Amino acid sequence: MEASEGLGPRNPLAKTLSWVCALSSWRRRRGNGETGEMSAPEVEISPLNAGTSSGASSSSAPPRARMMKDESHIVGREDSVNQLVSQLIDESGDCANLRVISVVGEEAIGKTALVRSVCNRADIKNHFDCCAWVRVGPEPNLVHLMAALLKQLSVVFVKQLRVRELQDVDRLKEEELSNLLQGVLMECRYLVVLDDLCDLHVMDKLIMVLADSRNGSRVIVTTLNRDIPSSIDPWYSTHLELSPLNREQSEKLLEKCCHPFDKVDPPVELDLKERIVSKSGGSPAKILLLGGLLSTTSLDRCTELVNLLANGLTDCPTLQDVARLSVAKLPEPLKQCALYLTLFPKESEIPTRRLFRLWSAEEVLVSSPSENGVTRVDAEKCFRDLVRRNMVHVVRWKWEGSAQACRLPGALYDVLYQMAKNEGFLKIYDRSIHYEGKFDAPRIAIHRDISGGGEAEVQVNVLEAGPDNSMPCGTGQLRCYVSFNTVKLGTRAGEIALLLRPLVPKRDSSLLSVLDLEGVYKPLLPEELGEILPNLQYLGLRWTLLEWLPASVARLSRLETLDLKYTNIKYVPDSILKAEHLRHLYMTEVSLDDAARRHQLESNKSLNCNIQTIWGLVINDDSPMLDVLGKLTGLMKLALTWDGWSVSGATEHILNLGMLKSLRLRMKDLSNYSSNKDEMSDMSGLESLSNLHLHGYLGMQGLLESHIPPNLKVLTLSMSGLEVDPMGVLGKLKCLTTLRLFASSYEGKTLSVSEGTFPSLRVLKLWKLENLTEWTIQANAMQCLEDLEIKDCKELKKIDGLQHIKTLEVITLVRVSDELEPSVRAMQPNVPIIAKKLPQVALFLLLVYMFVRHFSCHPQSTPQGTAFPDRANNNLLDLTPSTRIIENVERCFFYNHMVFMSFCSEKKGGASYRVSYACP
Repeated sequence: MEASEGLGPRNPLAKTLSWVCALSSWRRRRGNGETGEMSAPEVEISPLNAGTSSGASSSSAPPRARMMKDESHIVGREDSVNQLVSQLIDESGDCANLRVISVVGEEAIGKTALVRSVCNRADIKNHFDCCAWVRVGPEPNLVHLMAALLKQLSVVFVKQLRVRELQDVDRLKEEELSNLLQGVLMECRYLVVLDDLCDLHVMDKLIMVLADSRNGSRVIVTTLNRDIPSSIDPWYSTHLELSPLNREQSEKLLEKCCHPFDKVDPPVELDLKERIVSKSGGSPAKILLLGGLLSTTSLDRCTELVNLLANGLTDCPTLQDVARLSVAKLPEPLKQCALYLTLFPKESEIPTRRLFRLWSAEEVLVSSPSENGVTRVDAEKCFRDLVRRNMVHVVRWKWEGSAQACRLPGALYDVLYQMAKNEGFLKIYDRSIHYEGKFDAPRIAIHRDISGGGEAEVQVNVLEAGPDNSMPCGTGQLRCYVSFNTVKLGTRAGEIALLLRPLVPKRDSSLLSVLDLEGVYKPLLPEELGEILPNLQYLGLRWTLLEWLPASVARLSRLETLDLKYTNIKYVPDSILKAEHLRHLYMTEVSLDDAARRHQLESNKSLNCNIQTIWGLVINDDSPMLDVLGKLTGLMKLALTWDGWSVSGATEHILNLGMLKSLRLRMKDLSNYSSNKDEMSDMSGLESLSNLHLHGYLGMQGLLESHIPPNLKVLTLSMSGLEVDPMGVLGKLKCLTTLRLFASSYEGKTLSVSEGTFPSLRVLKLWKLENLTEWTIQANAMQCLEDLEIKDCKELKKIDGLQHIKTLEVITLVRVSDELEPSVRAMQPNVPIIAKKLPQVALFLLLVYMFVRHFSCHPQSTPQGTAFPDRANNNLLDLTPSTRIIENVERCFFYNHMVFMSFCSEKKGGASYRVSYACP
């Protein structure tokens, strides 16, 4: 399986990457003698990034929550875990070659859960340079698989510059993808997971791309087919076959996945356990669902549950039978929430932010009417209930401990989608809407086409209108339209314009309440959008790269959420602040001064004080928005860019926002203005504030207690320029669970943590504190700390007192001094340590790619002697002959450093390179 010369890259960019990789490998072998050892690049990763075609979790949970969830999935599989880990990290003899490890077992036996939990281990993260996970499925497409792999593998290096992952791979053809992917894989020790491999047709081609650099790279395959392992890798006969759990293992898993039995009568407890273990047949998925059902059953109804298990299930029920029983016991609002999850692609990560907004807009959370109208059930409460029932798995966590992303298990997805389809609740249209004939459900989702060959093409998923502009499918009856048609091919997505075209002559005729186009490339929105969708409550345009918004949006009177984050839209309607139903407004560096002026002129019109979220607002000293901001007393989440000269001005106008829970404040760098003695305002009155992110100069040498809200749970400081050790003040925050001190937040040389301070701190990250040389931790300090990460603190040689902390679960060291790592290992010998250094060649390759992308968008800034793409024809990079590759790459690398800075600024909404480095 070693890469042959015949498979060398033909694409010019791939040639450049391959050439630099080869040169890097030669230099490394020369420097290391005959060992050929590789310097491991940094794995600053959510290691297995799951997009629309991937199936692994980037388990960045708070350590205790992550431990509890992952261990509950692999109870009884300890021997299998150890066997898989040993096969992954063994490099003795021929084991340095690329090996394909197969995990085989029947459906829902726990193959994916076991592999996922192993890949999330600290020792596995530390061993491999980069990881990727794709779900193959029964109808795989080689082009899409390679594109997904390339995006995930490249994100390891892309994250060093804090820009979004590479998207242009969707434009490449099969041969070009193959060459580029092979060039990337040749450079690193990689781990690739191919989940749910059903046949060998696509594997025969993919295995030729997986480069073997004899550095211990591994491929894991999960499959139902027991004939696949020997066919994939006949030289490596060892594979892992999972069997059903035995009785002891099943009981152990059942106890771990549901509430304790201590209040249940012993005979009832024994009967419940016996029936669940018996019905499950050793299937972890069945045990989890039945255990989840038990977890939400009140004590006085346990006998009823015993009868239900006896009469509602056969002796050997299928997973579908168990899933149907679990869904049948859901309250109606919760059932609709569960069915709604199937709108998202199978095995994909679902952002809870997006899910909760959709639930709210569609009113699936509405229960019985109350005296004042309808009663809304809290979205987070419903979500937690689904998690308790083991119907939804949390795969990523926010810093404060709440869920950030979730996943519906694949086996459960199939059952729920069939139920949703049969009940007419929703329908998924894959490949083409013509495939199903017509819209016969009020909610539809458009998924990416997976049927094509050659290029990663996407069909326009719309129905043709009739001769009278009528839609036989009942477009006017749609309530929800969600598109995951996210492949960027350089042409704008026209599906929405065609979909809504029949509504234009009728006006006010649509029931559509949700239009979610997140990630769709520049969708064409009709000018009449506001007139034809009077009931629209959710308009999601995040990551669409749109540059303008139809003016008629101002007439969307029922709009609750307008999401323009990560777009190029710089203007929103002036009436936006008076939209009485608007609750959430997400933008990217947008000024609302015109809207504020209109409010001042039209004093007879009331201001919407119920708006809860404003994200991406730009404001300055003279902005009329200053007065308006203080009146928005319902604000709970605010992200503000302060473009003024007064540091206190950035904070004094938010002190009246008593309901504010999350604040992200970015200020321009005023540290060079020595005459400016202005300090940030007293924020101690913001008692509801739990999440605070301050980026920029604070105008003071040290923090005072009055500067910090007392009930903070998450605090991030970046570019603050503090000269006095902040730990004395911050250590008194009793609720603080996460502290992140990023680049230049502290300019001093020493940090001291006093005894008894930071009583609740669980996560601590120190990044790019370039002057820090000493850190002392006294006894009984940070007694809850679980996750410690130190990055780019190159002068720090030792941490005195680290041995006093007994709760650490993982330590990450990135680009630190050679003395620090052994010192930390000596003080914490039993804690997994992830220690990484980024080879310069990896960053160099990424810089080259970024410059190429910049010049493709800005041909007027192209260095002389280099030909870059023709945007009209979407041609790939055409470098000059190989004799000048080095010269041109060097020009790209060194040409006007500020060009690269502006490129990062363009990608991250105005942040400089230093900003993007410091703020994840």
